[in-house]
Amino acid sequence: MKKLVTISREYGSGGRIIGKILADKLGVPFYDKEIIDMAVQESGFSREMIENAELKAKSSFAYNLASALNFSEGMSAGPLSVNEKLFLAQFQVIAEIGKTGEGVIVGRCADYILKDNPDTISVFCFSDLEERIRFSINEYDVPAKQAKKIVQEKDMKRARFYEFHTNQKWGDAKNYSLLINTSKMSTDEVVEIIAALYDKKAGLTTFKGAFQDQYIEHKSFKI
Repeated sequence: MKKLVTISREYGSGGRIIGKILADKLGVPFYDKEIIDMAVQESGFSREMIENAELKAKSSFAYNLASALNFSEGMSAGPLSVNEKLFLAQFQVIAEIGKTGEGVIVGRCADYILKDNPDTISVFCFSDLEERIRFSINEYDVPAKQAKKIVQEKDMKRARFYEFHTNQKWGDAKNYSLLINTSKMSTDEVVEIIAALYDKKAGLTTFKGAFQDQYIEHKSFKI
């Protein structure tokens, strides 16, 4: 089983940090802004163009992941616009990672793009609003007086982008393998939970799991 984890997250829930630590623990590449760098190389577009287009999902932008899937299968109805090409560049990079590689991928509808890949574990990180406000102030240097507004606006943009391109509701439990409230546990605990899920799917047994199995098998074992 390949190590493929996608992490979607509310702003300030710590999802990016969790993803980076998890990637190090699993020994696989970490992809966030790196997706943009790879899309720049593949498409020939500038980094600035891709970054500017990334979160600008508009009703007039008549393109989504269904369109990308059709295009990748040779069923596009006509020539692609610049915005369509910008979006497709990232889509193709993520699809290729899922097809030939491993990694932890943060955001960019990766859970939807890789939803038919049986190796993928898709995670959604959320947290209490007040916790996310504090996190954004401490970690991202967001001005305290504007923090609540910024957090809510970031979430709105992420939800709009995701829902437009996937026709699915951002954060809906049925779209993910695992939802985690990061305000209820430490970053290390979250990482351990995701890593343990991977071990379970891969048929691996952690040291703790092996110890528990031994205890269950030998009821008289003293601890």
